[in-house]
Amino acid sequence: MPSRVQASNPAVSLQLGRCQSDTAFRKSAHSSKSHRAVGIVPRAQDKAAEQHVPEHKVLFVCLGNICRSPSAEAVFKDVVKRAGLLSSFHIDSCGTGGGNENWFTKDGWSYHMGYPADDRMISHAAKRNIELTSKSRPLVAQDMIDYDYIIAMDADNVAQIQLAADHWIVNMPESVPRDYRKKVKLMTSFLRSPKYKDKYDEVPDPYFGGEKGFELVLDLLDDACEGLLADIQPRGSKPLVA
Repeated sequence: MPSRVQASNPAVSLQLGRCQSDTAFRKSAHSSKSHRAVGIVPRAQDKAAEQHVPEHKVLFVCLGNICRSPSAEAVFKDVVKRAGLLSSFHIDSCGTGGGNENWFTKDGWSYHMGYPADDRMISHAAKRNIELTSKSRPLVAQDMIDYDYIIAMDADNVAQIQLAADHWIVNMPESVPRDYRKKVKLMTSFLRSPKYKDKYDEVPDPYFGGEKGFELVLDLLDDACEGLLADIQPRGSKPLVA
């Protein structure tokens, strides 16, 4: 079983293997795709989407928003679509800076900003007819207001979400609900299959895990996303369709 990391520790270290590329690439990403973390606006929606207010809003979070969280976004959209509930949901994903420690501050920036998902993740998902289309972006203060469920892939992500939100509460009064922590949950808390439920307390980062690592991510997400929908699915709605 993967070791647990205390999510309540804001000083938790970010591991190099958390879905980030090498130093040269990250410096390039910084120079060409940097952003101001606090002022950035989440991905724009089309006009039709803006006129429709979904009943449920779900945001998936990992470190760089190029492997696990975009996969969770795409898998959950597929699960919700098969359940006939897509119009009731707004689903998105984001990251926690990609490894940059000041990503959530006024002058902060994030690695991978604007980049698509990892090619390997896209390829493995495509084999399951899952299409990854999102572009990397960081978590922003407005997300803490807009989303009902903020689903982290591991305890490090939870710690970074809490660190950022507490910073925003202090430095941007009224920007984040004081009870935001009740929205933040681990993806693995929705696992249902005994094959995974008692074995995994995180969705492992696949960046250095080879093909099996990417397949495991998708296996866990397939199971956990169905569990997540079951947790928030309105009574009387259509059952999941194979």
